[in-house]
Amino acid sequence: MSSQPTKSYTQQLSRSLSTVGNLGLTLSFLTPTVSLFLTASVLLTLTGTATFASFALAAIAAVAAAYCFAELGSSFPVVGGQYSIDMRVLGRPVGFIAFILFMTLVIFTISAAALIFGIYLQPIWGSVNVTLIGCVMTIVATVVSVFGIRFGALVTGAFLALELLVIVVVVVVGLSHAHQPVSTLWSLHSYNAQGHQISVGATGVISGIAIALFAYNGFDTAVVFSEETRGTRRDVGRVVMAAVAIAVVTELAAVIAIVLGAPSLSAMVNSSAPISYVLNADGGSTLNDAISVGVAIALFNAIIASVLAMGRVVYSSARDNAYPQPINGWLASIHPRFKTPWVATILLGVACTVLTALSDVATLVTFVSVVLCVLYVLVAISALVSRYTQRTMSRPFKMPLWPVPVVLVLIGVGLTLSKQKGSDLVIVGCIIAGSALYYAIYLLPRPSTHWIRLAPISTEEEPVQEQAPVAAP
Repeated sequence: MSSQPTKSYTQQLSRSLSTVGNLGLTLSFLTPTVSLFLTASVLLTLTGTATFASFALAAIAAVAAAYCFAELGSSFPVVGGQYSIDMRVLGRPVGFIAFILFMTLVIFTISAAALIFGIYLQPIWGSVNVTLIGCVMTIVATVVSVFGIRFGALVTGAFLALELLVIVVVVVVGLSHAHQPVSTLWSLHSYNAQGHQISVGATGVISGIAIALFAYNGFDTAVVFSEETRGTRRDVGRVVMAAVAIAVVTELAAVIAIVLGAPSLSAMVNSSAPISYVLNADGGSTLNDAISVGVAIALFNAIIASVLAMGRVVYSSARDNAYPQPINGWLASIHPRFKTPWVATILLGVACTVLTALSDVATLVTFVSVVLCVLYVLVAISALVSRYTQRTMSRPFKMPLWPVPVVLVLIGVGLTLSKQKGSDLVIVGCIIAGSALYYAIYLLPRPSTHWIRLAPISTEEEPVQEQAPVAAP
């Protein structure tokens, strides 16, 4: 165990975000509507009615993981988010690996969301160039993200209200036109191209948990915005739990409505857009087109929130000296007027725009779900280790029923990983190996100057507290 950090970070970002504003940004990053129309649609075509079981089990794992993030995020409210947590509990090498995994997760998600944005505009703008409009939306989102955090929160908040309205409409339409009995939700069946019923079984349900977890992902973003949020450290944990609660309730309700509202389960499963099939059948083409526009708005909202969050994580990595100079200085630059990490945000936006332009398939790669599972395992291990190695640490938000949430994450996510494709596991393994190699070659020989760990910043509402000891590398 190394000595505790005596020096804290300097307040550079503008602490002008309310707790409600943080929740709005976090939900915009999590984006329940996009999660429903993308993730649930994928699962419906793969596992049919077993989708509900996967979403329900994933909800348990997500809430358990959220408790881990809430406890550790309130103890370490640092803009780096998960990597800052893992770094301070499990050591510098694990923290760097978590940083690269999170970067991979968000960059691919942003590019995929940008590409899919154009697809949902096609009902009203049939000639839209999906790649071009995706690049334009990424650029616009980057510009918005450079402005102050309050401006970004206002923009995403307005879009978020429309996004949640879409979820409400889906639930009302599906439940008011229920064609299937409630028992369908646990029938665990899918249908082949000929319309014949096939059993999905427990294996299919467990495999689907990884994809469903991706639908709930994003609640930990509250930690990323913690250095710009007014209030106490406990508020960080509260935002994390509020975000996951809203995501679980809205998405589970929508999945139930879609499955029960399907006139034909076989037609739904074999449709290229299962949710659109149900909405078109139950509410008509006009409603379906309106919902498509709402999903496009939700996608744009998610891109803005993602660029906002990821720009700050890149800024945090430069502040911790993850790169050679003068790169650290550039990426850690704060705009003198807007108090935002403008260089890091623009660089991220350019990278995502280029990736979007070079991509021609608007799908979320399956290995991203595996990345998310690995990140959840790391935060659960951090929560476990912290209770034993940092016993005197102040925990403004303490998870209930310790250690049940940690055990649920480790068992649930571990079992899910065992059912994933070998090729996806290999890809993630290569990312981890590459991260470890960079750390060993460049960061490990420079422990006093690079990849540093300072104490979190205190707020006016909460004076400086004793900082927790930090695990040795």
